[in-house]
This record gives sequence, C-alpha cells and structure tokens, in this order.
Amino acid sequence: MKSSAMGTGLLVVAVIVAGFDATAAARHWDTATNTVRHLHTGTGDGGLPWECCDFVVRDPDFTPGLWQCQDVVDKCSPNCRECAASPAGKGYVCLDWIVSLLEPPVCTPRPWDCCDLAICTRAYIPICHCADMVESCTTRCKQCELVQADPPRYRCLDSFFGYPGPKCTAPWISMSSN
Repeated sequence: MKSSAMGTGLLVVAVIVAGFDATAAARHWDTATNTVRHLHTGTGDGGLPWECCDFVVRDPDFTPGLWQCQDVVDKCSPNCRECAASPAGKGYVCLDWIVSLLEPPVCTPRPWDCCDLAICTRAYIPICHCADMVESCTTRCKQCELVQADPPRYRCLDSFFGYPGPKCTAPWISMSSN
C-alpha cells in the first residue's frame, strides 16, 4: 500500500514538472531586450518561418528543443515574425524560434542518407564524417573509397558541416547474433 501511494505521489510531481516545462517551452526569454518572446510553433496562420536551415542553433536550456535558424538570406519568409539585418551586413536573418523534438531539416543535403557510425568534431556546429561501410555510396558523395573487396563495401570520405543526420538502424534493434 505504501509503494502505491508513493508511486501516485511521484506521478503527480512528474505531471506538475512536465506542465512547468511545457509552459517554459511556450516562451523564450530574450536577454538582449529583457522581454519574453512567444515561440513560433508552426501551427495556425503562417506555417514555419523557414523550410530548412544549414546553420541551426538549439537552445540547450529548454526541452523539447528550441531551434533558431542563423542562415543569411536575401529576403525573410513572409512567415518570419522577426526579421533582422545580418550582422555581417549582407542579407537578413529570421530571429524566430520554433519548438520541435527533432532538428529542423538542412538545406544542403548530406553526402549520405543515414549514418550509424558518425565521427564529429565537438564544435558548436560540428564537422562530421560517416564511417559506415555501405554497398554503394550515394550520388551526393564526392569521395567514395572501396574499403572491403569481398563483398565490396564502400565508405564516403566527404565531410559535412552540421549534424550527421538520422541513424540507419533503429536504436532498439540489436546488431548481435544472439
């Protein structure tokens, strides 16, 4: 009986914490202006402020992920609520934040479709390589190397400026033969 009451108490605490987390994710504190900016959720009247992004920034303080695109464009999307001149002087940057569990899609395609063995630098925006051995490289791979002769297996030697992308195998599938 005691464990059931304790379990119920923990469940209530978890629901309260999740509610506070969801409330915090619905707004973002802008330290430059000391104001709370409501986030772009991609629903309703306008859709997302950008379709894809090569230089995405994730706010590490909020879950689910808060993302902002730092791409410099000639003209902001009509869905962008806060468009500012680029600090570099050429073009504009959309300062909207979006809420998403997943990283927004990149505009520049990766040289691989998926990667299980990604090797990345620890930079803010990493430079990644994929060490997977595959039956054939994608057409986007510019440097494809034969790494095993029988059966033939290849590895794409290209670098990608950004996150490596999705894994090829689901994490819950065991690779062992047991």
